Amino acid sequence: MPDEIKTPPVVVENLTGMLVGRFVVGERIGAGGMGQVFVAEDPTLKRQVAIKRASRRSQSNPADRKRFLKEAQRASALNHPNVGGIYDVVEQAGELWLVMEYVGGENLRHRLKRPIPREEFFAIATQCCEGLYAAHEKEIIHGDIKPENIMITPGNRVKILDFGVARRAWKAATPDEATKSMETMTASGGTPAYMAPEVLLQKPDDGRSDIFSLGLVFYEMLGGEQPFHSDSLATTVARIVHEEPPPLKNVPGGLASVVTRMISKNPDARYPDAAAVLTDLRRVQEGRRLKHSPSLGAFLQKRTLAFFAVVAIALIAAALFFVFRLRHRPHNPASTPVEIGAEQSATLAVLPFEAVSDDPKLTAFGNGLVETLTAKLAELSGNHPLQVVSAGEIRQKNVTNLDQAHREFGATTGLRLALQRSGELVRVTYALTDAKTGKVIKAGSADAPVTDPFAIEDEVSKGAAAALGFSLNPDETRELAFHGTTVPDAYNYYTQARGYLEDGSKAANIESAIILFDQALKADPDYGRAEAYLGSAYWAKYNASKDKNLIAQSRAACSKAIDLGNSGAAGHICLGVIQNGTGRYENAVRQFQSAVELDPSNEDAYIGLAAAYEGLGKTQDAETTYKKIVALRPNYWRGYNLLGAFYLRQAQYGEASRMFQKVVDLTPESFRGYANLGATLLYEGKYSDAIQPLETSLAIHATADTYSNLGTAYYFQHRFHDAAQVYEKAVQLNDKDYENWGNLGEAYYLDGERPKAREAFEKAADIAKRDLAVNSRDVVVLRDLADYCVMTDDREGALKYLALALEQNKSDKDTLFFAAQIYDHLGDNGQALEWLGKALRSGYSPEIVRQQPDLDNLHGDPRFEDLLKSTSPGPNTAK
Repeated sequence: MPDEIKTPPVVVENLTGMLVGRFVVGERIGAGGMGQVFVAEDPTLKRQVAIKRASRRSQSNPADRKRFLKEAQRASALNHPNVGGIYDVVEQAGELWLVMEYVGGENLRHRLKRPIPREEFFAIATQCCEGLYAAHEKEIIHGDIKPENIMITPGNRVKILDFGVARRAWKAATPDEATKSMETMTASGGTPAYMAPEVLLQKPDDGRSDIFSLGLVFYEMLGGEQPFHSDSLATTVARIVHEEPPPLKNVPGGLASVVTRMISKNPDARYPDAAAVLTDLRRVQEGRRLKHSPSLGAFLQKRTLAFFAVVAIALIAAALFFVFRLRHRPHNPASTPVEIGAEQSATLAVLPFEAVSDDPKLTAFGNGLVETLTAKLAELSGNHPLQVVSAGEIRQKNVTNLDQAHREFGATTGLRLALQRSGELVRVTYALTDAKTGKVIKAGSADAPVTDPFAIEDEVSKGAAAALGFSLNPDETRELAFHGTTVPDAYNYYTQARGYLEDGSKAANIESAIILFDQALKADPDYGRAEAYLGSAYWAKYNASKDKNLIAQSRAACSKAIDLGNSGAAGHICLGVIQNGTGRYENAVRQFQSAVELDPSNEDAYIGLAAAYEGLGKTQDAETTYKKIVALRPNYWRGYNLLGAFYLRQAQYGEASRMFQKVVDLTPESFRGYANLGATLLYEGKYSDAIQPLETSLAIHATADTYSNLGTAYYFQHRFHDAAQVYEKAVQLNDKDYENWGNLGEAYYLDGERPKAREAFEKAADIAKRDLAVNSRDVVVLRDLADYCVMTDDREGALKYLALALEQNKSDKDTLFFAAQIYDHLGDNGQALEWLGKALRSGYSPEIVRQQPDLDNLHGDPRFEDLLKSTSPGPNTAK
């Protein structure tokens, strides 16, 4: 990019060999308005540094000099891997020299000369946000974020340079003085094309001005031209203050929304800090819904339909889960096929333990026994025709019986345990049952002393293996008998703690688990697995409370588990989960790789590793890792479901459909594969093709979400009567979700059933108002309430809720589109078209506007057609 204005030529002096303090100056490696930069040698610490000779202008008066020294001093306290460090300020012969970390590699400006793949964008962008947030936490504002100040090292580490010392404070009383001040600032190293409007207008600014600048950097990285640059300083400033940048092309809606919010003219409409940007970038990268924007359902249609809600995937690390919801992304090239092995095998679900009403300790022990037994049986699947549904999957789906396990996971057999205490003995009973017939395949029982938890578990393990017909080799027998400790009390406490942690949704259970893990460690201080799960318990408590102090406690326990050397993969998985959860993806990769080396059959380790790779933007490595999960158990549906969801996040819809078809092939009697396959087809806009798999899913197991998805398929085919009938069934299954009522009202309305529509909209509004009482700033609920008011002839309420929604985010393209629809329903076509134009210019899809049934009345209006034409992609634009 050419320079913004002509700057005075830099006088180059040969300073090689000159001593500045203890530093030996070498060759010049850069120059600009803020000074000249040289490489230098630090003979004391035997390292290379960069040393900047501050420009005379930056120290021309005592005030400037004092500010420079103060900001350099503050910045020197900033220690972060994504920030170029400042080591010292040296004053020599009346000049100031800044000693900084020497960073090799190429700057982002140079890197922008080549296209940046999406995964590399995320890797660079997230590191920029981490560095920026670390500085802002210490109240250090950069003030000159631009591609030239962002370095990419040979190891792909991002370093932001000039933190703290690039900051400028300037004031001017008159326009002439402002122009002069601008010119001075530009000549001294500032870059107006990247400055926030409030900076240029001399208004108070804070870290959000850096977010604006970084947003413009992201804009360029995603393929956009620098939107405000011109050869004229006055024109550049005018564009930043008054003009909106063109919408990004060929960029997923969620990602474009993040950048749009970052470069909002109004600081209050931007992200409050870089951590919030980082959170949304990761949500987009993972395919999850942005909290400040609607789900894809709302994006595709007027009401926030439960679109694609069925497609959910649990990324499991230790005992923790999160649910992924689909988002719209561009299509990427298909990947190498994965094939299913020919051999089929049994799928076993170890069912939840039934509580012993008069003995909570025995109940907790039984829950823990289910957890440990499931893990041990899963280890046998490497040598035997057996696929074991993880305890976590069963817990997440609230499965309580074999029929549910059969429909959810395609389980062919179920194992149910029971414990009963009689005096000093515990009787263990087990029953293996066929899922199709309900007949007991094998049952047995054994007695063990209540003081001997090892014997109790061993009896259950041996009985389960015998019931499954397995002949165990000596290594497998030893593995089943391994407990991680030889102290009975320690194992008893540990197993009870695992039982409490099994239901970590209750705060009291997490506290009980922590107490019991502590007791186990008091009984056996070298019990590595207890340390690992103690770390997991602290992490679960952190997730529930968001008390940051718990992160350190969790990390300490996980690290100690690793140091003990006997926790196996559990310690590394525990620490890997924390590293993933705190955005330290490179460290997470190392931990999960260690876990895989220790336990090559551990699915949780591979899932955590794949998630870490995705966090780093290394999608090829993530794909390879998901394929390894498939290879571990080629006859089990779960790996294909994980891989299918990954492909959806990459918008590789054909590959996603192929994986979900494999889920169907492996579990033809489970509703899940058909539901996910149908949702993927909806994602592609193949509404008629989606109907058959969705109907098959409903025939196996009816859910409100699947009915809603089927209704959506009919809705976009303008089959409003059919949509209404299906939405009625969604409401019957879940009448507490206002969106189901809103969907039903929409279908009734477009089918001509106006009284029924009004009743459904009133019900939706009542429930939505209760939701709004919980979070009065929820933009999605505010928009929906505005809509429901319109549909019940409450013009005042509609405009009130619309105004509140716009107040939260005036630049959100989805809210702008809602405003267009609200005014269209109010009969104000002029206002509707005005808001529609704003939405389209903000990046809303013209094709979605064209498909929206609510706007059918505008078709044929020349103004409507002109708007669509003016914002549609050109003939040479990739779609």
